[in-house]
Amino acid sequence: MSGRRVRERIVEDRVSKVLKEWEEYARKGNLRVRGYQIIKGPAGNTRVGEEEEDEFLIVYRPHGVLYHHSLGRVSKFFKGLIEGKLYGTKCPKCGTVYCPPRAHCWNPDCKAQPTEWVELPKKGRVHTFSIMLFSADAFLDQLPFVLGYVQIDGAHTALPIQILTPPTYVWIGQEVKIKFREERRGELMDIYAVPIPGQKPPEWSCLHRDPRAVKDLERDLEKVYQFLEERFGIKKDDVVKRWEEALKE
Repeated sequence: MSGRRVRERIVEDRVSKVLKEWEEYARKGNLRVRGYQIIKGPAGNTRVGEEEEDEFLIVYRPHGVLYHHSLGRVSKFFKGLIEGKLYGTKCPKCGTVYCPPRAHCWNPDCKAQPTEWVELPKKGRVHTFSIMLFSADAFLDQLPFVLGYVQIDGAHTALPIQILTPPTYVWIGQEVKIKFREERRGELMDIYAVPIPGQKPPEWSCLHRDPRAVKDLERDLEKVYQFLEERFGIKKDDVVKRWEEALKE
């Protein structure tokens, strides 16, 4: 060893302009109360229809935070997303392939063996999924969507990813291909999955084995479409077009 100290240095900077804007925003949102409302509403632990009315104070505290953190030894995975590549890691001892990657093998027999990088194909199968009819604020305008875990071909773990498909057309074991968004930032939202055309849901599919389940979902979807139009001006046809365009690409 040379004994030379390794110092941190910037190799690529794509954040300086962002910092100027958002650091100021974060300073404004310091959790101080900026306003309040006084409301009257139901109170007490009572039965529905028997509530007492009381007066409540609601305070509003803006909170803005600019997080920054290192992606550490798995940075290559996120850099790969920016470059349009999908990487995983492989344990040289047991052969387990991780995607998303792990810097060390989690097999107890391997005793935290450092893993090696491998490039993976952009396709896989749905391991499990949830149909999101509501979400955190950042994703509300993308409703309704399918949040899935996809096992990439050649990997032993599953990757959390948004699946762009009508919610009535998804099932465990469905084959999908991985696509990259045009603007990529080094995060999981840089990628999404779409079903490979020509597939039919199996008879045992939890959603499709009972026609009533599909009808119930379609009923609930109509409520989401109504919410989208009232909140964002997004119409049902716009949502359907989003799915159709994703499947065509």
